[in-house]
Amino acid sequence: MTFLFLALFLIVFGLNLLFGLSVPMWITGLLALIAGVLLVLDHFRVRVSRK
Repeated sequence: MTFLFLALFLIVFGLNLLFGLSVPMWITGLLALIAGVLLVLDHFRVRVSRK
């Protein structure tokens, strides 16, 4: 899940740079924030179990 958000962020960011898409900055910022938080949680092995 972590790498999915990271990949989405990188794709959106790259397309925005290459083609000048009018993607709002808050969308790329939100994707980066989610990916960063998930990477930190994964690094410290924090797991959320569904019950």
